Amino acid sequence: MTTELSDTTLSADRIVHLTDQLAALPHLRPGPGTDALFGGLVQAVLATPDRQARDVLAHPEVHRRKEAIRDLSARGETALEHAWAEHIGTAPDARAALAVFPYLDNYRRLTALEARLIAHAGAGTPTSVAVLGSGPLPLSTLGYAHALGAPVVGLDRDATAVALARRVAERLGSADVRFEQADAADVALGGHDVVVLAALVGETPSAKAAILRRMADVMRPGALLLARSARGARTLLYPPVDLGAMPGFEVLEVVHPTDDVINSVVVARRLG
Repeated sequence: MTTELSDTTLSADRIVHLTDQLAALPHLRPGPGTDALFGGLVQAVLATPDRQARDVLAHPEVHRRKEAIRDLSARGETALEHAWAEHIGTAPDARAALAVFPYLDNYRRLTALEARLIAHAGAGTPTSVAVLGSGPLPLSTLGYAHALGAPVVGLDRDATAVALARRVAERLGSADVRFEQADAADVALGGHDVVVLAALVGETPSAKAAILRRMADVMRPGALLLARSARGARTLLYPPVDLGAMPGFEVLEVVHPTDDVINSVVVARRLG
């Protein structure tokens, strides 16, 4: 018991220390120092076993910083994607530039997992897939098009992210993918067999729940939803999906990776 309490305190202290260092930076653009701090924070979260997660999350200093950690993580991820999208979009060899992106394997493993979950849900080959929150570096969107053999539309409310995503897709020679500016709060989704809700859409569990309620109103009956979520200490980095706040959906499966893929995946079907 003493050892476990000590480990919990060490995990909490490390998370607090790294968060405060990140918060003190003048910007979150990628660079050796920023990358090392974010890498340390991610590893501290991943190293926290589920049996300790509740205590780490309840630690007063961690709890006080919970929203700040998520905000830093979201802004850091967005800055990282922007920088790499610009690099890939202007590099002489776009595929060679993509090949050294440090999180490429994580994206590929998560997208492959989600494609298997779609097949397991009996969706067959979708005729259309929509990704809400596709971002400036749309690796998941491109991955779905490749893995599912279906046309995919990436939707993002940020015009700069859409422009960068289009450039990346063009440079990588990706077919059956398009990108449009749209907000998850008011986009029409009735024409899609599968809709993916990215992890950063909905900054808090309550905001994510509100988006899911709205999606239930506009998705067609029988369509599949894939919502990226998080469990345990990983909820410090991404807001979780509340399975009890999904009216209009039947939850089919929830998968929690135990490796360095951070996001959980919720698979649900629109009722009706």
